[in-house]
Amino acid sequence: MKTPMRVVTAGAIVAALTGCVSFGSQEPQRYYVLDASIAKAGSATTPRASTLLVAPTTVSGFYETQEIVYSRARGERAYYQFGTWTERPARRITELLVMRLERAGLFKTVATAISGVQGSLVLNTHLAEFYHEAATSPGSVKVTITAELMDPARRVLLARRTFDRSAPAATYDAPGAVQAFNKAVAAILDDISAWVDASAPR
Repeated sequence: MKTPMRVVTAGAIVAALTGCVSFGSQEPQRYYVLDASIAKAGSATTPRASTLLVAPTTVSGFYETQEIVYSRARGERAYYQFGTWTERPARRITELLVMRLERAGLFKTVATAISGVQGSLVLNTHLAEFYHEAATSPGSVKVTITAELMDPARRVLLARRTFDRSAPAATYDAPGAVQAFNKAVAAILDDISAWVDASAPR
């Protein structure tokens, strides 16, 4: 694997993996932007008169980091050593989701739940899985997000669904994984947008 990695297993931290250690000059740290700009353009639609609030995406503990995560074996997770995200994926996914829903034109207004704007619907999301499945070369990425659409005034859960997307990595390293993450996240944002459109009352 081209990019050195850090492995975290239950109860132990291993500094380097066999075959992934560089004894020469240390590689420079590289930072990658999670980008879903390849999302499909929204189709022409009449927006609802309501306002949708997007709550900050919650995340499973191990993924609450800027580190890029990979897995070489079932039940094991690890961090790439010299490749990280520019910001934590959960925070970035919230930003991308707001932009995606605004672009879709489904509501009069789309805003974050912490913006102070009042809304009639709230979209909650939880990032459950976000890693490069690297058991075989070049591997693929796995993204799992659970979404809930709420009516806060009535305290009613309108809909709930878990979305799974994967995308093949172009290369067996962090840059290849990043490209695949961009594709998988773009696809899952399209899925969530279509689901919100089908689930939200008019």
